[in-house]
Amino acid sequence: MCKSDKEIKLCTCFPATMDKIVHQKKSRKSRNKARSEFTWTLEKCLGPSLTTMDGMGYMPEKTLSEDLTNEIMLTHLNSKNCFDFDYQPTEGDNLQIYTPENRIRKHLSFIFENGEWIADSYLPFRYRMEKVNYGKVTFEDKIEKEQK
Repeated sequence: MCKSDKEIKLCTCFPATMDKIVHQKKSRKSRNKARSEFTWTLEKCLGPSLTTMDGMGYMPEKTLSEDLTNEIMLTHLNSKNCFDFDYQPTEGDNLQIYTPENRIRKHLSFIFENGEWIADSYLPFRYRMEKVNYGKVTFEDKIEKEQK
């Protein structure tokens, strides 16, 4: 079994640079610098979509980094509250964790079913979703946490 030395926290705080729009000729460098962290979005499923729409979505990955895998996230999500706000999961909630923005944005996806988080995703365009919250993923060494 994989064991991570990092404590994962789903934080709702964003640095001020995340919301700034850069209008400079060399803005790509600034934009990539500001968006260099993993982000997450929590959504509530409102049921099947009322409209029909065709499109293509990307299937979730099983691993985004050494510290962000389905196995590690499921251990954290099902053993404690990883969120930094008052939140109780409800049936059908969908948590997605994204890589930093680049050409193809990869993600992990988890759905709350039968009282626990599982690695699963909703088919794009088939369900109505409502955003509950979003933020960035932070990592804290377990040794540092124990010393605090």
